[in-house]
Amino acid sequence: MNVLQKSLTDYAVVRKYAELFERMQQTPQDPVHHQEGDVYTHTEMVLNALLELPEFQELTAYEQRLLEYTALFHDSCKPDTMEFWGDGRISNPRHALKGANLVRQILDKENEPLDFIRRVHYLVRFHGYPFHVINRRNPLRDAIYLSLLSDNKLLYIFAKADLLGRICNTHDEMLYNLELFREFSIEYNIFGKSKAFASDYDRFHYFNVDESYPDTQLYDDTAFDIYLLCGLPAAGKDTYLRTHLTDLPHVHLDAIRAEFDIDPTDNQGQVIQVSRERSKELCRKKQSFVWNATNITAQIRSTLVGMWLPYKPKIHIVYIHKNINQTLRDNAAREETAQVPPHKIMQMFERFEFPDMTECHRLSIVE
Repeated sequence: MNVLQKSLTDYAVVRKYAELFERMQQTPQDPVHHQEGDVYTHTEMVLNALLELPEFQELTAYEQRLLEYTALFHDSCKPDTMEFWGDGRISNPRHALKGANLVRQILDKENEPLDFIRRVHYLVRFHGYPFHVINRRNPLRDAIYLSLLSDNKLLYIFAKADLLGRICNTHDEMLYNLELFREFSIEYNIFGKSKAFASDYDRFHYFNVDESYPDTQLYDDTAFDIYLLCGLPAAGKDTYLRTHLTDLPHVHLDAIRAEFDIDPTDNQGQVIQVSRERSKELCRKKQSFVWNATNITAQIRSTLVGMWLPYKPKIHIVYIHKNINQTLRDNAAREETAQVPPHKIMQMFERFEFPDMTECHRLSIVE
């Protein structure tokens, strides 16, 4: 089946963010892996290779749209990550991670549904993995991880288009690795589906304690529950607490600031020390509690979970999502003393990282 060739400017989002794509036109590619020229040319070639793939044409309309947006933005941060080597080679370290963060922000500002935002985000973030997973230290763990956060089948289809949409000297080697990724995923029943763990406890243990045996059914020795809230200011965390978790003690960083008369712009050392000590005191009592803060990055969440883990809690992450446009409107409607400066919210929005199910025993997403 022949598909009509498309230009990137056929997409409204490309026209709206024209400056971003103009920078891609001005960004050269590595002469070994991308002899086709600049990033824009490669992106358009990938898009059209994708549209022509039989595997793509068999997908649902929603899945096709996911992959089209992945094509548009997969290399969008190459202009910001370009490094020139002495031998004429070009590299773009972490361009996929930065591109995933960028497309998350763009799609949220464009009022796209959260599921669409998250899925495109992870497809962009992991778009190069299928070429390399088989050679990593623990390929099974990485393939399982991809299956939980993204979709190995969609990653395979996109990677195939990414390879067809370039001119390179390593085509055969990359295609071989890509087909190994497909066969590997099929063998472990994670091609087009998430890894099925025996329990939430087993999944958490595999990614946070011992990654050796993903199919071992372990005894759940958790003794109490910790609810870690995650979300931007004005997203609705306090409202959720009043509705769902009123009976539990709260470790609330804003309340501790008020208790000690510490402004959010002041040094937060005392706030952090007091909050952590109070949480550990509850842990020692095996008392379930809520940790109420923004917790916008994986590093912050990981540090907290690592501190609590020796007490054997069951970790629940509750992600409160609200579209950024609505968040800013709701923040402006607050009492003046409760408002967060809009530029601070935008700074947090730019740094935000989606929580995922490998970080906790149970992930709840509230919209």
